Amino acid sequence: MGNPVQKILQGRGDKKRQNFWLKRAFPFFLLFLTYLGLLFEFPVKSRKLSGLWFSFSITTISLYTVLHIFKKEKNYSIELPFSLALLIAGIAEAFVIQWFKITYFPFMLLLTIFYELKTVIPLLLLIPFLEINNFIKGENLIEDITFIISLAMTTGIAMFLKNRLKKRVSQGETKEDFEIGGEEFPNGAKSFSDEKGISHYLESMFKPDVEIKELLMVTKNIVFADSVSLFITSGGSLKLRCSTEESGNIIPTDKGIVNLCIKEKKPIVLSDIIEKKLEVGYLKKYRISSLVAVPVMDGNFSLGVMTADSARFHAFSSADSDILQVFSRHVMRILRRERVYPQIHRSYNSLKILNEESSKLLSSLNAEIIAQNLIEGAYRIVPSPAGFFIVKGREVEMIHHVGFPPQEKKVFNFKGTLLDMVVKNKELLYISDIRHYRPPVMPFKIGDTGSVFILPMLYEKEIMGILILLSEETNAFSLDQTELLKVLGNQASISIANAKFHAEIKRLAITDGLTGLFNHRHFQEKLSQEFNRMGRFPKPISLLLIDIDHFKTINDTYGHPIGDSVLKGVTDIIRKAIRNIDLAARYGGEEFAVILIGTDVRGALNMAERLRKAVMDKTFFSGENTFKVTISIGIAAYSNDIKRKEELIENADKALYHAKRTGRNRSVLWSEIMGD
Repeated sequence: MGNPVQKILQGRGDKKRQNFWLKRAFPFFLLFLTYLGLLFEFPVKSRKLSGLWFSFSITTISLYTVLHIFKKEKNYSIELPFSLALLIAGIAEAFVIQWFKITYFPFMLLLTIFYELKTVIPLLLLIPFLEINNFIKGENLIEDITFIISLAMTTGIAMFLKNRLKKRVSQGETKEDFEIGGEEFPNGAKSFSDEKGISHYLESMFKPDVEIKELLMVTKNIVFADSVSLFITSGGSLKLRCSTEESGNIIPTDKGIVNLCIKEKKPIVLSDIIEKKLEVGYLKKYRISSLVAVPVMDGNFSLGVMTADSARFHAFSSADSDILQVFSRHVMRILRRERVYPQIHRSYNSLKILNEESSKLLSSLNAEIIAQNLIEGAYRIVPSPAGFFIVKGREVEMIHHVGFPPQEKKVFNFKGTLLDMVVKNKELLYISDIRHYRPPVMPFKIGDTGSVFILPMLYEKEIMGILILLSEETNAFSLDQTELLKVLGNQASISIANAKFHAEIKRLAITDGLTGLFNHRHFQEKLSQEFNRMGRFPKPISLLLIDIDHFKTINDTYGHPIGDSVLKGVTDIIRKAIRNIDLAARYGGEEFAVILIGTDVRGALNMAERLRKAVMDKTFFSGENTFKVTISIGIAAYSNDIKRKEELIENADKALYHAKRTGRNRSVLWSEIMGD
């Protein structure tokens, strides 16, 4: 008898009509049902409806692929791409991964390569209908509108570049002679050209492995771990992405605690792994007694897990878990950027200047070097006077510039200038003809100016700096140039934010939280460096070990908050008394250490007495009560018979012990004890 569809088709008259229903109506009917399923949110309602919808979608794509590609029917040039776009929207909706919609960018770019304007434009107009549910609900409305506008602009740029390429090729230009945007800008500057494409730009602009390795090293130092590693989920298993260990020393096993952390999406802290004979989830050359593992989460999705291990028992606490979670979020942002950049990679072409200059911006974690590279890159885009400023309250500091008149100072009050307007609004300012503006551009004289471009460089709504370019000509900056400067400035703001982040982490790793002095570990490292230096350049060096007398009594009498204020008070006296080249550290508890560079034993004694008397003269307060404290100081100086730094520390410690034993409130030289 045949199925109902066959009966209907058989009763439709001649062969021409049957072909019409088979080739046009039936595929369109499937496409329409697939679109209706998306509107009614079938991909997310239930597993059964989701499977049905994906079956319809794949069937539709397969049918149009056969008709359009294999049968070479040009009439289906819009239906086939639209069915693919439906699948992209369905995947993003079913698996709740909104970033997957960025696939529209490479998808539309591929269409511009293989199809003409009459196909691309209708399809571009159909894309918003895939997001109609979001428009009706009003969720993320601004983001969706911005996304669609960006997609339209990207497609338009791609079509424009394609038409220009075809036009130049038709005029007989060879591939070697062709440069995208090779014309001169209005002020005579050449625009950028690119021979190898946008891939090299992104590879040089973003180095995720380097950033991740630096984060893992910082984490290792802060939590005092033997090693810190990052594992990434790939194909249902864990793979080692990066580790502080040497290559080959960490081998994932696809089971154990690490995989449990991924499944439960919760941090795990263990201190008795060997006793309980637990499997960690990776093999390592040395034993693991303690482990902390935190998942690297992007929303509700686990990207991987970050671990810190140690051979020590009870090496980690919940505080260490919190620290790892902070760093795991930063790793997540790096991995997220790593996913997004390849999509951008397929969205743009030929950005040679950004390729070269952005790589320079990431070559350093020094803000001044980043500013210098930024100015050099901006000058390549627009060869005009340029400067980079850091905002400090109501003042700006000029970090680097090219073409500005020499200035005696670097810090200026910007009140009443165009800089003031930019800082308040946090928006780009481009004035093509500045000649009749009353407010001054800069807080210093700059000569005749026709055009001005001021870019506030923002990172998470914080101004990292301000990029300023000036020109004597009016209308000096083209749209292409301003767009390139915006991209370059955005990359520089990220690099400067990273520089500040790493500087702050480094400071936290080497300083004492209460006093702000260097911690014991940094003191040991610095003293080792000085001993190594003395082997090449002999120079006097002395060490003071300082102890607050009867500090336990102060805590017992007045309480620990008052004891902390005493520690801070003594710290302030030490900090003000020593020179910039000297180093002061909190040695432990109520003890301090001071390394005096280039100071002999007599100079060290003078410094010690100055500190002792200053502390003795200071008055401390506890409510209405006042009290004073004293310190004892042990002094040791480097001599030829001292071979190791530990000997110098031991001598100073013995001198300090002698001072405490013989009455306190004294400065004692190790050499005097030896003489006695």
